Amino acid sequence: MQNEKVGIGQYLKNYIQQSKEVFKHPMKLLPTVVLGIVWIVIGYFSGKMELPDWAKGVSFLTYSEGGLFGGVLGAAGGIVGKVVMAVAVNSAILPLFEKKWPFVGVAGGIKGMFSNMGKGMRRGLAPLLCGVGVALLLYGFMNISENWINSMVGIVAVVMLLQNIGNQGGFLFGLLFSLANSLTKGRVPRFATITRFLMGMTLGFTLGVGLTATGLHLCFLVGVAFLVVGIILCLFFNTKKITEEDEGQQNYQEETQNYQQAQQYYQQEPDVQVVQQSQAPQQPDVQVVQQSGPQQAPPPVPPYNA
Repeated sequence: MQNEKVGIGQYLKNYIQQSKEVFKHPMKLLPTVVLGIVWIVIGYFSGKMELPDWAKGVSFLTYSEGGLFGGVLGAAGGIVGKVVMAVAVNSAILPLFEKKWPFVGVAGGIKGMFSNMGKGMRRGLAPLLCGVGVALLLYGFMNISENWINSMVGIVAVVMLLQNIGNQGGFLFGLLFSLANSLTKGRVPRFATITRFLMGMTLGFTLGVGLTATGLHLCFLVGVAFLVVGIILCLFFNTKKITEEDEGQQNYQEETQNYQQAQQYYQQEPDVQVVQQSQAPQQPDVQVVQQSGPQQAPPPVPPYNA
């Protein structure tokens, strides 16, 4: 689905319709229901008392306190973060019902990032930096207080991104392709550009978790800096590409014009070419002698007898 030229609205509509199939199998809803109960219990007691250490551990692993801080903006970010967590939990548990390994492709994503990091860096630097900036802003939105207890959403995002990179497809690939199709009115980006952008997001979420661990509340500031630099490089390389294409088109037009002028000249004066060719000196014998092997010395002159 990620390679189809559909808009973002149609893509989300198709994805929601496919997700409705889960409701036909109640057992597949069990992980989401259990996770929701944990969120309600931890969220209730965290507002009433100081949680014990084991409860803080559960809150960290389940992102239970996400959205409880930061007012309306923090609540909106918490909703997005809990959707991410629910998708991650289902991706980890549901394959077990079918006797499959969860998070298939994560190892391939790690290998792909290290192997492709240095390839095409000049052209791929802009989407990479944009991905880092977007990820830092999203992480700061989902963890508005930048507290360690809500940082699990960043770790889960890294795992899911690695899975998409390793599988070379998935929801994020399709979402980005459809979003680009809507914004550019039908111009779909290259597959390598999307991959580089997701690699940047992986690095951005990793950096966000690292900044949270150090206690520095810099995710928004650093994210904006990366995003601005990435956009500037993107515009620069696009402008340079357009300039190179224009110069190549101009050179092609000049060569075509010169060729047409030469054709017109020879069509107007055909006799001049013939006369010039007839007056050209012809020395076939000399050329044959010169092209033959090395010249032999003349025979010796007999002595003169008086």
